[in-house]
Amino acid sequence: MSNGLVVTTAGMLWVSEDEILALATSLKNVQADLLRLSERVAAIQVSERDPFTEALRSVPAVSLGPIAGSLERLLQDAEALGLAVRHYAEATADQERWRIASWEVPREQLLSLMTVVLGRGDLSSAVLTRDISPAAKVLLGNPGPHSVVVQSVSPGGQAVDRATSLSERVERIPDGESPIRIERYQTSSGSWESDVYIAGTQHWGLGSSAEPFDMESNLALVAGVSAASLVAVQAAMKKAGVRATDRVHYVGHSQGGLLASRLAQSGRYLTGSVLTVGAPLGTAPADGSYPALAIAHTDDLVPGVAGAQEPTGRTLIETHSGSYPLDVAGAHSREGYAHTAERVDASPARESFPQWDPAEGKSQMFSARREGS
Repeated sequence: MSNGLVVTTAGMLWVSEDEILALATSLKNVQADLLRLSERVAAIQVSERDPFTEALRSVPAVSLGPIAGSLERLLQDAEALGLAVRHYAEATADQERWRIASWEVPREQLLSLMTVVLGRGDLSSAVLTRDISPAAKVLLGNPGPHSVVVQSVSPGGQAVDRATSLSERVERIPDGESPIRIERYQTSSGSWESDVYIAGTQHWGLGSSAEPFDMESNLALVAGVSAASLVAVQAAMKKAGVRATDRVHYVGHSQGGLLASRLAQSGRYLTGSVLTVGAPLGTAPADGSYPALAIAHTDDLVPGVAGAQEPTGRTLIETHSGSYPLDVAGAHSREGYAHTAERVDASPARESFPQWDPAEGKSQMFSARREGS
């Protein structure tokens, strides 16, 4: 049964509900199985006599033609059903997009205009493109280099079992004074993997503050320039011993999700996966070979801050947070997204989303502050 999740897969194939995605995935697997079986049957050469079994000498030669024909018809039926499911998903998506454009507030355009006005940017450009990047650059000016002090608040690390469900991973995203959590695991082959959990915005002021996870960093990340919070996460990864050869899995909420996306695309490390919740991804790319999953509440304002979503390799799951109307904080809270992640874990389409192998490792928490603030 569906959990009321609307899924957009990579390549902008819209799926009305998670159960439709599960059905489409199953049909794709059935098609692959039928194709393999059909090819194997077609390759079989049935002899008039079995040279190895005397008992079969009285059995006449058997023709596999009817079996091959039946398999071919089954394959055609599976392909036709899969195409029908795809058309249904796309038609439903068209209706949903029309409803949003006609009846809901275009939040990304509204927030873009607000930023343009504050930054005295190009109003006509904002209306046409809904891109706040130019206005963000105007607001920031020239931020210059960032001097950030990062400290481990759990020297040596603590033993931890790896989080393998979506809800567990969202729950491990830190909050408060230690916005960065890094877990390291050694695989059976001897290679290392790291899970990097990144918190959201901790300070909503615009301008220099001691907190690198502030609105200034938000704007810098949207504008595509260096941010203090980005410098902080990279420094924490270095302190934790993360190497360029490590396979790194990123998890982030809000600003942390945008940081995760930027780090995954940076090429500094071998990206294993990206999971973001409530993140203002906008035009942030996700075009690598790694699986990327974004969860966004339809009543959460933050995911629309960075402008309209562009086609990427990211899979997007959207649903209502279940919060009361106008409960902006509830719709954006990490706890709310953890509950939504539980729904995704229970979804029939769960196998279509990123997976992580169980392991035992060490976890460290890191604090960060701007030097001299």
